[in-house]
Amino acid sequence: MPSVKVKINNLADLEKFAKSLLPYLQPNAYLILQGELGVGKTTLTQLIAKNLGIKEKITSPTFTICQRHHIKGNYYLNHFDFFRLNTDDNLDIFQELTANNLNIIEWGEKNPQFWQEKNFVKIELVKQSSGIRIANIFL
Repeated sequence: MPSVKVKINNLADLEKFAKSLLPYLQPNAYLILQGELGVGKTTLTQLIAKNLGIKEKITSPTFTICQRHHIKGNYYLNHFDFFRLNTDDNLDIFQELTANNLNIIEWGEKNPQFWQEKNFVKIELVKQSSGIRIANIFL
């Protein structure tokens, strides 16, 4: 799987990065976000949502597993957080929600069978010194 590295120096860079992802984030797409706690997965999701015209406040769905946000054009952003899940947890109840919608999954590595056979882009965010992040993008 080919990868690209992007250096993110600050929040403005992260916002530009979020905007650059939009062509890949169409209905039926999955964006898998990986990285340690506090690296910026939810912040990146918030910026993507903002660029999609979503006005609602985006928070991490750690306890609810999924939050849905309407996107202009009659589809949804499904924001998943698998942090509390295990590989063998059954997520069939959520599969119906994913069809024809944009799906962003934080901690997707915890339940890869949910998205592996789908159209996905995976981004691993890595903290560097002084708040700098490196985004490793796998297309």
